[in-house]
Amino acid sequence: MLSFSEYIKESVMADELDRNFIKRAMKVTSFNLSTKDFESLTNKKEIQYLFGTHFFPKFDFKYTLNGVNLAKLNKAIDMLKSEDRSNFDALHKYNLKGVGPGEATLYFLINNGKLGGGSSAGIDLIVNGKGYEVKAVSVSADRYAYNFKLGGTFDTSKLINELRDLKKQTGVAGAEVNGTDIKNIQRKIPGAFEKIEKKFQEVTYNNYFKNHEIIFIYNTGPKTGSIAAIKKVQKSDIQLERVTSGVIKPRVKL
Repeated sequence: MLSFSEYIKESVMADELDRNFIKRAMKVTSFNLSTKDFESLTNKKEIQYLFGTHFFPKFDFKYTLNGVNLAKLNKAIDMLKSEDRSNFDALHKYNLKGVGPGEATLYFLINNGKLGGGSSAGIDLIVNGKGYEVKAVSVSADRYAYNFKLGGTFDTSKLINELRDLKKQTGVAGAEVNGTDIKNIQRKIPGAFEKIEKKFQEVTYNNYFKNHEIIFIYNTGPKTGSIAAIKKVQKSDIQLERVTSGVIKPRVKL
């Protein structure tokens, strides 16, 4: 027990402290959880309780879901954002090995949902036995998702080399093939890019998109964390956006 003089000294010191700083420094932003914990429903309620108590104490759990529904998920996400945007952003990008943006949020909000993990053939979310891929994306004004990579292990190196060859034919060197390069190819070698894009549609649809629905989540701007679309991508929805860092990135119509 503190003596009276020690109590007075400590009280005076506490009055001199920056209480806003103390409050921010003591704010809980992560827990002692591993990726494996999110790959199971065993401690689902406990994990929901942790995030609910420390991140969103005002959130009513009646707004969690038993299934995947775009409108209901976005309603719940809007509630989380309204309560504490900084905590929502922390949940959106929660630091778990191998887990992408938005996946922890879906785990928190979907009562019967768990993350896929390494044994699920690239599936990010499993709800009632149904697999979904989750992609954090940018969305263009004309409603195309872009700036994301495809999962899976199918080989696109031949297509990349063909695109680089076309770029070289336009008189421009370099391994990257960006939007300007593609426009130059289309102008100087009409039809050549479209042939490669059709091959890209075939290989990505048959080896990736046709296997499961995709949950597209905004990853930039004020809508970050909200769901842009949940859809089974069709072959005609797929475009070739660019080649960067040795990877072809697609554009997908939402």
